[in-house]
Amino acid sequence: MTIPVSTISPQPGRIDPAPSSLSAPKPPAPGASTPLAVALLALLAVFWGFNWPIMKVGLAEIPPWVFRGSASVVSGIGLFAVAKIGGHSLRIPREKWRPLILSAMLNMALWNILVLYGIDLMDAGRAGILAYTMPLWATLVGAFVLKDRLGIRAIAGLALGLAGMALLFSVDAQSLAGPPLGPLLVVVAAFCWGAGTVVVKHAGFTQPVTVVCGWQHLIGVIPVLVIMFVWDIQNVGDVTFWPAMAVVYNMTVTGILCYWAYFKVVSMLPVVASTVGTLMVPVVGVFANALIFSVEPQWVDYAALLCVGGAVFLVMTRRR
Repeated sequence: MTIPVSTISPQPGRIDPAPSSLSAPKPPAPGASTPLAVALLALLAVFWGFNWPIMKVGLAEIPPWVFRGSASVVSGIGLFAVAKIGGHSLRIPREKWRPLILSAMLNMALWNILVLYGIDLMDAGRAGILAYTMPLWATLVGAFVLKDRLGIRAIAGLALGLAGMALLFSVDAQSLAGPPLGPLLVVVAAFCWGAGTVVVKHAGFTQPVTVVCGWQHLIGVIPVLVIMFVWDIQNVGDVTFWPAMAVVYNMTVTGILCYWAYFKVVSMLPVVASTVGTLMVPVVGVFANALIFSVEPQWVDYAALLCVGGAVFLVMTRRR
């Protein structure tokens, strides 16, 4: 899939990029904004936003463990190839393996599987909104793990984000028809990503983004592949063209291109600009879902978007 937002920083006076299950790149120089960066940010909003309904299309015929297992293997190998082309070593220092494995389980295995099961049980656009509460959870976990003080803006952001989630839980038709399992799974997935972000920030990786992310893909996919081959692969039936293309899309576009493009943007734009720019992803997700599944967005979708967007902005732009 998919990406993530970091709000935890071990250094005073610095605001971290989002989403980051990876080591943060060096802060860009002032005035580094370029037309290319803006174009890449627009590309990310479209490709990541459309991936929410695209995943739902794939899950119609491909079970979650098979979907994620095949996508992560190809994405990890692809990121390694990009790293080698860039002349980077794939070596990870011995002392970094423990946090790397833990972050891989949180950011790749749990995040991806929980999102796939959650999105299969609820509206894809609303799932995207709930998933982008990631920086709120990262802030909360960081307050306990990294002793990152919660100021008024952070508390207000958390409250606003929770209000957005409450709106979606309260009116989602499928949730009202039974237990709100789908939304709960997506929220737990967002929490796992936030916790994984804290693990990586605490570890302080200095390796290139493509190297760390490639290892996360390939480590996190191990338990997924075990369950896939032991149980889920037998649930695969006839797969038609569009569900197959949904997996290919996650193998290449979101798993490789979007990761590279996002961190390229971070290196060219001020951190806050790149962070706030990603808030267009759930917006595009809501309308992409409406386009693909002919579902009309309701007032609650717009209200939740405003709440989550405002919450992430408050959390990500607070001073240390």
